[in-house]
Amino acid sequence: MIQSIAAALGALLIALAIYLNSFRQGQKRPLQAPSQSPAVKEAKEAPPELSKTATATPPDFDYRSVEPVVYRPFLSHKHYNIGITKCTKEDWIQIDRGYLDRIRTRKHTLETYPDKCHAVNHISGAKALAELFEILIEHLPVRFPSIFELDRERNIFINHVTDTKYSLKDFRGTPRQMTRLLVENIEDDFYMMCPDEERGYVQQALISCFPNSFMPPSKLGLAMKDIHRPVPGLQEKIGKGIDLSMKSLRGGSIIQRLGWSLQFQGSSLFRTGGNNFAPEPGQVLGDLSEPQDLSECYLRIERQSLARLPETRAIAFCIRHYVYPLEDIKKEGNGDELADAIQSMPEKLGYYKKRPFWQRDVDAFLRGKGKGA
Repeated sequence: MIQSIAAALGALLIALAIYLNSFRQGQKRPLQAPSQSPAVKEAKEAPPELSKTATATPPDFDYRSVEPVVYRPFLSHKHYNIGITKCTKEDWIQIDRGYLDRIRTRKHTLETYPDKCHAVNHISGAKALAELFEILIEHLPVRFPSIFELDRERNIFINHVTDTKYSLKDFRGTPRQMTRLLVENIEDDFYMMCPDEERGYVQQALISCFPNSFMPPSKLGLAMKDIHRPVPGLQEKIGKGIDLSMKSLRGGSIIQRLGWSLQFQGSSLFRTGGNNFAPEPGQVLGDLSEPQDLSECYLRIERQSLARLPETRAIAFCIRHYVYPLEDIKKEGNGDELADAIQSMPEKLGYYKKRPFWQRDVDAFLRGKGKGA
């Protein structure tokens, strides 16, 4: 729904433009996105996050006891007007009790759909991916020493949870092998936006085991304006300032935002289609509502971050996915709020997100009026 890669990139960059503009004017904005550690207020001249050494988790850190972060962005933001916050290096990569299951799923997905989950379009994409790879294999053992280990003498990267050792000489410099290591150790998807003199920022490499209603390779080689073109309203909202805003992101900086959508027919995160719909020009839409199995409906959250890589100047667009049963949203008392957020969706965006097909049942359920309420 609201987070195809086009909508996700577009919405994040709208927020980025607003954030950078307010920063230049010296205005203060609240930074309230949930995170696993308190927000850090940085002075203007503080070193960028990627250049810092992350604080290590405690020696007795047990990922199996860490509950997933509960994100509810629809409570404070709706649709494109979603806030952006700074992200500390400690919070950039998150691990909780679902880590091992999701890593196994990612590994299986990459093995099953290698050409859908990984692609490199240009040498700039390969260089950006290699830079991100080096940053992450240095960062993970420092941040999570009970899970990861980097044996510099033997040039081996070790994951103690999966009991896997990787000889780095076999992985460095080979995009497909670097992808394999990242997929088998990190839950985030990565999209590399590389600077291009003529087209601004272009997606030149990707690692995407959990796509949300798009075929990942279809976006490869596209500039920002082309990636977000299919989403109603984004072109007018973003305009010509997107690439300028991306260029303004300081090297080594990390920022983040949250996006949300509804997902039907199960909790599987590998979705290459089914959530978007484009009526023909002039097409009159009647009653399109279809019965929905709401026990198989989930709120899908994307924690999206932008990290400016210091050497290649590429931007690593990182997405970590969370799913929550719709029943949980209702039980916690947020059913009306989510229903209001769905109802307030602009009409064209609502059609694009297939709202006419499912809103009747979902709205009744969330407000306690429908079957199973």
